[in-house]
Amino acid sequence: MIAPVVLAATIGWSLGHDADAGAPRPADAARLTALRNSLPLRALLNSSPAAAREAHRAEQALIAACMGDQGVRYDKVPDPAPAGSETAGTTQLHFGIESVGPSDGEAAQNSRQPPAERRRDEAFDLALYGDPEKRISARNKAIRVTRPATGCLAEAQARLLGGEDARRRELGLRLTLDQGERDAVAALADDPALRAADAEWSACMADQGVKASSPAAFARKLPEGTDLGTDPSVAADLGCKQRTDYLERAYGRLAALQRDWLDRHTKDADAWRSLRAHEAKEAEQVLGRGER
Repeated sequence: MIAPVVLAATIGWSLGHDADAGAPRPADAARLTALRNSLPLRALLNSSPAAAREAHRAEQALIAACMGDQGVRYDKVPDPAPAGSETAGTTQLHFGIESVGPSDGEAAQNSRQPPAERRRDEAFDLALYGDPEKRISARNKAIRVTRPATGCLAEAQARLLGGEDARRRELGLRLTLDQGERDAVAALADDPALRAADAEWSACMADQGVKASSPAAFARKLPEGTDLGTDPSVAADLGCKQRTDYLERAYGRLAALQRDWLDRHTKDADAWRSLRAHEAKEAEQVLGRGER
């Protein structure tokens, strides 16, 4: 996602005493969750996890009822993982390798039995997704997304959002906000404050015997199959991020650029909040009537 940065890499060094200094702090997962959740666009998209969970449950209830009316069994999809749960374990996001190592939560997740595969056939797909030739779509500068225009899924979403027009508007707004995130990340390439942070991190890495211009460039150039948990250059990367407060500074700059974008798109943000508020109210009514 970060714009390409030229990397001059020569990795062949001995870590010496700094191996322990480069080990990630135990609080990394919580710290990274807080940093990522501080991004304005992320906060807008995930403003109320509880409301999103209730909307999901209401959507599943409506789908199950609709499918049942057509004589098709539908097993409700469990609640999605909460926003921020991707910070557990090894993560590579905006700024190269941001954490390494499985957490207790990830280990517990991996130990769970996989969900039973849902029974699907032509009748199931037709009831859930409707006519495959009928789709709604939206695009931004980077991607195009389509969704079913008919079927139980479309009907449930339209019910919660306030009609088919609102459903189309929600998809368009989702792609607009996605573009905002992309634009802010792209703007980092020319951000003086981030370049200064890159320079400090690069100098720290040079002291460890690793030449790299930025954390993102370093991560891109790691050989495929590198064990991130044991590789000494990765430990140096994480240690230099800590010593230079790189992630705090980098996420702070990304947050500032997202705020600038939102200041220029207040109508889109207000429209998104309005749709989510309507969805929350409808979800409450659906679940309150016992349509579980």
